[in-house]
Amino acid sequence: MGRFVSGTPLACIPLICFFLAGCGSSKPTNVVSNAVPASVTLSPSPDASLEAGKAQAFTATARNILNNVVTETFSFASSNPAVLTIATNGTACAGTWNSLTSPQVCTAGPTGVAQVTATAQGVASPPVTVYVHQHITNIIINKVAGQPSTLSSLCLSRGAPSGPESQVYEALAFSGNTDITSSVGPVTWQAVNSSFVKLGALATGTPLNQEVVSANLPGSTSFFASVSGINSQPVQFTTCPVQSILITPAASPGTSFVVNTGTATTLNATVTDSLGLTLTGIPLTWTSTNPVSISASGTTSTVYGSVGTASAVAAGGGTVIASCTPPSCNGGIRQPPNGNGTSLPIYPQDAVSFTVKSSAAPANPTVYASTTACSTSNPTGAACNATIIPVTRSSSTAAFAAGNPVVLPFSPNSILFDPGGTNAFLGVDSSGFGQKGVMIFSGTALSQSTVAAGKVLAVSPDGTLAVLSDTADSPNQVFIYSNSTHTAAAFLIPGATAAAFSPDGLKVYIVAGSRLYVYSKVDAFQTISLSGPANDVTFFPQGAFAYLAGGGAAPSAVTVRHTCDNTLADTVPNAAIPSMVRALPDAATVLALEPPFVQFINVTPPSPGAWVGCAPPVNDVIASTFNLGQGSFRPTQFIISADGSAAYILGQTQAPNPAPLPYIIAFSITNQTSSLISLAGNATPLSASLSPAGDLLFVGANDGALHVIDASSATDTQQVDFSFPQNALCFGPGNPVTQVPLSTVAITAASQSGASTTYTHSLTSGQALQAGQTIVISGMKDGSNNGTFAITALGSGNFTVSNSSGVSASSQSGTGTVAITCNPDLVAVKP
Repeated sequence: MGRFVSGTPLACIPLICFFLAGCGSSKPTNVVSNAVPASVTLSPSPDASLEAGKAQAFTATARNILNNVVTETFSFASSNPAVLTIATNGTACAGTWNSLTSPQVCTAGPTGVAQVTATAQGVASPPVTVYVHQHITNIIINKVAGQPSTLSSLCLSRGAPSGPESQVYEALAFSGNTDITSSVGPVTWQAVNSSFVKLGALATGTPLNQEVVSANLPGSTSFFASVSGINSQPVQFTTCPVQSILITPAASPGTSFVVNTGTATTLNATVTDSLGLTLTGIPLTWTSTNPVSISASGTTSTVYGSVGTASAVAAGGGTVIASCTPPSCNGGIRQPPNGNGTSLPIYPQDAVSFTVKSSAAPANPTVYASTTACSTSNPTGAACNATIIPVTRSSSTAAFAAGNPVVLPFSPNSILFDPGGTNAFLGVDSSGFGQKGVMIFSGTALSQSTVAAGKVLAVSPDGTLAVLSDTADSPNQVFIYSNSTHTAAAFLIPGATAAAFSPDGLKVYIVAGSRLYVYSKVDAFQTISLSGPANDVTFFPQGAFAYLAGGGAAPSAVTVRHTCDNTLADTVPNAAIPSMVRALPDAATVLALEPPFVQFINVTPPSPGAWVGCAPPVNDVIASTFNLGQGSFRPTQFIISADGSAAYILGQTQAPNPAPLPYIIAFSITNQTSSLISLAGNATPLSASLSPAGDLLFVGANDGALHVIDASSATDTQQVDFSFPQNALCFGPGNPVTQVPLSTVAITAASQSGASTTYTHSLTSGQALQAGQTIVISGMKDGSNNGTFAITALGSGNFTVSNSSGVSASSQSGTGTVAITCNPDLVAVKP
């Protein structure tokens, strides 16, 4: 064979030479042969197992000295044609082909071994050994007898003194009742999850059907053997699971630190398995309860189970833990003793808490305000567009100002940011028969999904999942919405009122009356009947426990559950019925809000040796009880500062008051003192949110303004208005936009008297007028009768406003409109 360097066909040579000679060329065209390949390989290799009468295609590849594939013509050969014949196209028959050039029928022959090679220009491939055997009916895996015993019959330890424990297994192939293992050749071994078991071949010269199976990362999986496409039954294998984690700071002992921004603390995690042996290089999950203040990251280690870094980012505080979280750690391990098949997460014996200080002024927060008015204060169902508005300031000495509104497709009922402050999730009351759903807001970007609706109860630590409770539609549902896949898992849960994620994001606890629902990333959804109704839920920062406000046989109790298997861990009697519970970042205290009291629950861990495994004991003791001094009230918000020094309670008075009176209680956790926060103009608080540094409290009120409270002095320093139409929290249709009407009246006459003007009217739509409302009058023949006025008095078919410039006139055709009040009753500070 030959080819032109240029690729010109051989038949053209005479003609080309004639023209080249006519042009006086002295450079003849060179013709060269194909270069001899540097190597030839066969696939599959280095061996194959083939049942008698079956065929196997072999592919040959030639490469040049640059390791590039080159085109060649190959010849194939079998070293034992009586056992294996191979056609010219490279397809082998475990027996005899009817034709080597056009193979179609493979007739079975004797069993045995043959070697196949491919050759191109005298260069042969390494031989592939083919084992021809009888039909395999089943493959059985056994432990090889006579091996040294392991430390446990239940698992193999990664932390054994001589290195990870291992055992040798063998695979036996049968054709019916006949053992044909010796004829099938090497066995292929595979693990379902190679993270938890390490498979390795024995040394050269050992049996081809044996494999070394070694402990790898803590967890359980299965492995199996294969020959000629036949798989054995899987064999379960367990690397001894993690049973305890101890976190120790590298520089100094302790579990609580005050650090400055810009510093980092190294945390060493010592990990032991179920045999009490120390493990290294374990993929622990490092998390922080407040990543915008103290972030956490971790790496594997050859000295410790894992090494973490806690970085102080901004003023505030948080708790850092390292957990063995399935499926990456203790994956595949179930707990049959509990009868519910739960996974086996392991949390540290202690958490490390940080208070972060900064010499610089706190960063200027961004506050977002929205309104529920389009759905809650719009009795006529008038066209209404809700917005969300950022409120910012340029410096620590500048005033806050409302920014440009972002129009929302639906009226929200809740706003909740993820812990990292990337996205805010806005819920909606109803799905609107699949037309409405959760809104995701970031900066000025807004997206929506109709797969989930309801009030946002919780967002996962990594911000990828949100829990929404739809109590408006029938039947009630709870949605676990994924922001990464834009899908949702739906569960028929009536009346869910609170939810919380475990610190590692593995589980969600959802409370709905006398039931606790548990959603897990690795376990089946679980429903737990409680002894009594629960009102709230929070997870302890250390991760091993969840605290429920209620849930016990006695209404005035906090119940505690093990995160690992969801079982009851403790019951804490309280002074009154708990409404809300919050864990402090010190990882030692839980606050139970029980109007009129707030109680401190000290969480005392047992000695390190006792705090191991899935369900460690816990000792919860009421340390102190504080009367907030406001009598019985209904709390709607319970806000804890990032450093755990202060709490803010938004509450409403209860009977015998004729109407609930909202107020805000400031509670010093450090000093255990309380006081009421007064808003300018005696405005009523509707919603509140605290800055990440804890220095400013933002309160939306019924005067349409956002009040900025200095946390150190509890004074109302600024009121941010949302002017119409530039910064409107809601608006009606039209261009230019209009206000959304609450009431519309037709005006037929006006009479002026002193500083007042009285208008004769009839109600066109909406609610009857009320004194104190603001009415916009337009269309009057006399322009002095038009304007925006406060209604000072109501009569039979008339209303009076303060208007000294009004003109008495009859036979008018004006219009009066009272707009709905778009108060900032949804306020959220970006973390």
